Amino acid sequence: MQKDYKMKNLTMSKSNNTLLVISSCLPMLLAFNSLANTGTDHIEQGWFIGANLGQSTANIDSDSIWRNLENSGFAVNEINEDTRHLGYKLYTGYTFSRYFALEGGYFDLGNMGFNATTSPVSDYTGNTGLKGWNLDLVGRLPLSANWSVLARVGVTQNKSKTRFSSNGLINTTANNQQSSYTKHKYGLGVQYAISDAFVLRLEAERYRMDDLIGNIGDMDLYSLGLVYRFGGSKTHYVPTAAPDPAPTTRQPAPAIPPALVTTEPAVLVLEDVHFNFDTAELNANTKVILRRHVATLKANPQARIRIAGYTSASGSEAYNQALSERRAESIKTFLVSEGINANRFKTIGFGERNPAQYEAKPSVLRSDAAKANMRGLFEIIVE
Repeated sequence: MQKDYKMKNLTMSKSNNTLLVISSCLPMLLAFNSLANTGTDHIEQGWFIGANLGQSTANIDSDSIWRNLENSGFAVNEINEDTRHLGYKLYTGYTFSRYFALEGGYFDLGNMGFNATTSPVSDYTGNTGLKGWNLDLVGRLPLSANWSVLARVGVTQNKSKTRFSSNGLINTTANNQQSSYTKHKYGLGVQYAISDAFVLRLEAERYRMDDLIGNIGDMDLYSLGLVYRFGGSKTHYVPTAAPDPAPTTRQPAPAIPPALVTTEPAVLVLEDVHFNFDTAELNANTKVILRRHVATLKANPQARIRIAGYTSASGSEAYNQALSERRAESIKTFLVSEGINANRFKTIGFGERNPAQYEAKPSVLRSDAAKANMRGLFEIIVE
C-alpha cells in the first residue's frame, strides 16, 4: 500500500567548519606578504572582474526527517547526509571610492541532499541545488597599503531545483519542484592587493533560499578569489622640488612674489611646514610660515591648492596614514580661517610614504630625519 509523505521543517544553517576552511586558505594569502611594497589597496575608482572558488555548506535537519519517517510507519536505520559541495561565483563591478563598490555576477553553490535507510526499504532520498544572479553593495575598510576588510549585502535571483525519490512506498511527486525567486545575501571577507592590478580575496557569504519543501533556509559559501582591476585611478604624488631640511636647520624661505603674470598653467611649491611629534596641531613657527603663504594665495585667487600631509616612520602604517590626513586638514582649516575659500583646497595624506629624509632607525623618535618627515607640503596650480 502506497503511503503519502511530506517532509517538514528541513532547513539549512551555517556550517561549523568555517574556521577549518578559513585556516586552510589563509596561508595562501600570507604567502604574498613579501610583495607588500608592490601593490596598493587605495584604488579610488575603476572597473574590475573576478572569480571565487570554494566550498558551499549546509546543515540538514536529520532529526526532523527521522521523526517524520517514523510517524509515517517506517523504522529508520540511518540517514546519510551530503552537506558539502564545490561552489563558485563569477563577477564584475565598479569601484566608486576607496570605501564602496557595486558588484554583480553569477553563482553556483552545487547540490545538497540526504539518503534515508529504512525498514521496510523505501530508498528515500532528497537533494536541492542553488544557483543564480546577484547584485551586491560592497563596503571596504583599508587597514594598510595592501590589506582591507570587506562587508557586503545584496539581492539574489535564485534558481533552485528540488528532487525526491523512493521505490514507490513514499509519494514524492508533490515535493519535486523547480523555482525562481528573489532573496538576499550578505558576507564578510578580507582582501590583499598583490599589485595595482591583482587582488586576492578570502570571503564567507550566506545565501538565503527556499529549501527542499519551500521553507526559508541558508547555504553558505567559503571561497578564495582573484580580482583583476582595470587601470583604476588613484592619487599619486611626486614632489616637484626637494624638501627643506628639518625645522632646526631650515633657512628662511625666499620671498615669493605676491602676484604672477602668466599665460600658461604654473606650479608653485611653497615652503613646507612641520609638526611636533605625534600631533596635528600647528605650532607658532608653522603659523608664521602659513600666514606668509596666505598673502600669495589671496594675490592669486585663480590658484588651486593641494595640501599633502606626511609623518615619520615610527608607529603603525595605519596610524601614520590617519595622522598625515589630520595634518593636511589642520593646514587647510587654518588657511580657511585666514580668509582662503575652502573650495580651492584638496587634501591628501601619505603617511610615512615619500619621506623627505631616510630614517635609518625609526625607533629614534626625534631624530633629524624624523623631524624632517613630520611635515605638510603643498603646491599651487595657477592658470
